[in-house]
Amino acid sequence: MKQDFAGARALSLIAAAAALQSPGLWLGPGFDASVYTLVGVQIREGRMPYTSLFDNKPPGLYIVNALGQMGMPWLDPWLVSWCLTMAFTAGTIVVVDGLLRRRLSPIAAYLASLVCLVGIASHPIGLGGGLTESFAILPLVLALWIVWSRQAGWRASSAVACLGSLSCLLSVQALPAAVLLAGAAALAGGGPRETVRRGVAALFGGTIVPLVVAGWLIGRGAMGDAVDQVLTYNASYREASPGLAHMLPVTFVLLACLFVPIAISLVRMVRRPAADDRVFWLCLIWVLAVSALLWYENRLFLHYLILLVPPMVLLSAPGFAWLGSAIRSSARGTRRTAIALVAAASCAFALSGLTALGLLGITTDASATAESVTIATADWIRGHTPASAAIFNWGNDTYLYLASDRRPYDEHLYQFPMVTAGYWTPGKTDQELSEWTSSPPPVIVESAANVPMFRPRPDPQEPPHYDTLEPLRDFVRSHYRLAASFGDHDVYVLGPSGS
Repeated sequence: MKQDFAGARALSLIAAAAALQSPGLWLGPGFDASVYTLVGVQIREGRMPYTSLFDNKPPGLYIVNALGQMGMPWLDPWLVSWCLTMAFTAGTIVVVDGLLRRRLSPIAAYLASLVCLVGIASHPIGLGGGLTESFAILPLVLALWIVWSRQAGWRASSAVACLGSLSCLLSVQALPAAVLLAGAAALAGGGPRETVRRGVAALFGGTIVPLVVAGWLIGRGAMGDAVDQVLTYNASYREASPGLAHMLPVTFVLLACLFVPIAISLVRMVRRPAADDRVFWLCLIWVLAVSALLWYENRLFLHYLILLVPPMVLLSAPGFAWLGSAIRSSARGTRRTAIALVAAASCAFALSGLTALGLLGITTDASATAESVTIATADWIRGHTPASAAIFNWGNDTYLYLASDRRPYDEHLYQFPMVTAGYWTPGKTDQELSEWTSSPPPVIVESAANVPMFRPRPDPQEPPHYDTLEPLRDFVRSHYRLAASFGDHDVYVLGPSGS
């Protein structure tokens, strides 16, 4: 009976995760998810990331998508990525629920798990699936499970470090949490000799998979491009970033529902330390370390919350437990304090919930509009150009390649690197123009872009806005004609200029 209840509990959480991620099934992948899915297709077809397609993420999710597509070749590549996201999200929430039950009643743990699920799988944050953070969080919570279980041997240290390295291959933002958990496992007690033994095991476990991946990149001649895109470009992209202020207010409002119980947890941890407080301190340092990395990177997107919400929900568990016991306390002062705090937490929950619902409407409406334009453009391309016609995307609609079943003209899937000061140069524009001159792109699609081709330019103060692309515009004017327009998409094909 107990096992049946546990199974039903897990299935209900998985069903809730599927419902939250379901918009991705009919709205299609977002910008990032389209890139990762497309690179998986390229790997499956024998090409390499970074050399054949430009992107600034570590290679983990490209490989996961490629393996998934090989294992499920009968499914559309995006559907494969969505199913993989579901599997990783389901695993994450089941692990988090198990950890919460160590400090909360079954009902309270279940409700907290639902809060966590909204924070990692709802459309405003997860964007329908396919994001690196949705995959990187599972290895991290599994590593935390091992640390919480007090498995202090060298095998546990190696496993924690290995899981951490897997998370870093999926998302750079996972690095602080991965290092923290590996260090906690290596320093789990015992004498100096045992600590050294665990440290060596962690070093081995944390490097073996990255070394295998690095060997693959080196062997296929992609390491130089990987370093350029993951390190060099990201450094320039950081300088061109609009900063944290744009998304910081809404981030605080979304997370406000956890502030009261987290504050209670911290007070309790300081005043009355318990044996398992070490894990909650780890969760606090995890949140602070990832936040510090985001501050250093000088950019904040809501999908980064996927790496922050699980440790914040776990950190709030002692606070929720105290509220539940204090509000039933026979001491009048304690009960009054608990009632006031519950009222404050309820207001914060209402504010966070209303904000999440408002964002859901905004993001799904925007995605539906963008998806309809992309599909209309893709249908026209399939109906009016040969299957071999490659697309150059002057903009950032990366879903267009998947929807039209057309390959990218060159490695530039999207515009960001070409308009980032410190990375792109007039010389690179001249090199691109030389390639166009010798072999022009059969189809050029101007989609939503930071630096448009011919459409009105957005606010030039909104980075990235660096523009050295005028020679390419001149080439389009003299060699292409405007063949079709759909919303904010213009399709140009080779022929006498008609624009």
